[in-house]
Amino acid sequence: MQKIILIIFISLCSFSYSYAQMGEEIYTFMNMTTSARQSALGGNANSSWDNDPNMAMFNPAMMNEKMHNQIGLNYVSYLANVKSGSLSFVHNPDESNHFFSLHGRYIDYGDFTAADESGTVTGSFTAADAAVTLGYAYRISEFFTVGGNLSYITSKIESYSSSALLADIGVVFHDIDYYTTVSAVVRNFGKQLTYYNDRREKLPVQANLGISQKFERVPVELTLTLHDLQKFDISSPTNKNGEKIRLGRKLIDHVSMGAEIFPESGFNLRVGYNFKRGNELSIVDQRSFAGLTLGFGLKIYYFRLDYAWGRYNAAGNTHTFGLRIDLENLFAPRYDW
Repeated sequence: MQKIILIIFISLCSFSYSYAQMGEEIYTFMNMTTSARQSALGGNANSSWDNDPNMAMFNPAMMNEKMHNQIGLNYVSYLANVKSGSLSFVHNPDESNHFFSLHGRYIDYGDFTAADESGTVTGSFTAADAAVTLGYAYRISEFFTVGGNLSYITSKIESYSSSALLADIGVVFHDIDYYTTVSAVVRNFGKQLTYYNDRREKLPVQANLGISQKFERVPVELTLTLHDLQKFDISSPTNKNGEKIRLGRKLIDHVSMGAEIFPESGFNLRVGYNFKRGNELSIVDQRSFAGLTLGFGLKIYYFRLDYAWGRYNAAGNTHTFGLRIDLENLFAPRYDW
């Protein structure tokens, strides 16, 4: 069974690579991090095995019994008044090996000025993307879980629109004795249903590999994510000095990493770094700390508040706010003895 899972994943990676060579990419918001916790861990993190339902949005195989009836809400304030939000919910019926999830996300790009061919302003218009995702996972053994997501995407710019059905497939290895989790996923492959201006565009296929490690005597969880593995060269052609990008830079741009201090306590701290963001948004002769992310989580009864701060450059930062709700215990019956 383990060999079959490996073969399936390698085949999907090969498929995603060939698929990603056509046309221009659309629906890139599907690869944007929406969770405050993931943002604080450097972005793309999808290997923390606990009760966070947001992890199931990026890899459905991350679903486990701890996520049962947990809901996650997130809001992101980006640069230039761009706003995004998400919702995640996981259900594990009758404590079985079957898991189900529901996710929703949107991004509002704000208002734009409309003009005709001569440059005369004719009014304004808006642009937005949204997606609804259904997920399923099955625990096939004590160590392995497989899962899939199916998303309906809609995108609108002014009076134009398009839609698509996209799928994710993932596999997770979790060793509870050694506190190790390995997460592999291929995301956003599928079919565009309707097109902008009758033109087919490339889908935002993404292959990620994540590893998280907790320690028995040290209250820290380390996370390493290798993202966008469907394509080797994801770097800009030149660096900040105008020099041609070399092999080492092309490799490190696939890496993001993070650390969570006191991961299972009522209060935890998080720090992360995204090498691609740091390399591409750094400024010559100026320390901008681009690529750095910081955050924290605070549990209050059946609620956990999450916050993340992301450094892009000296011109602006991002702020992500999250709320996780433990519905299972919040609405559990109370007995007076």
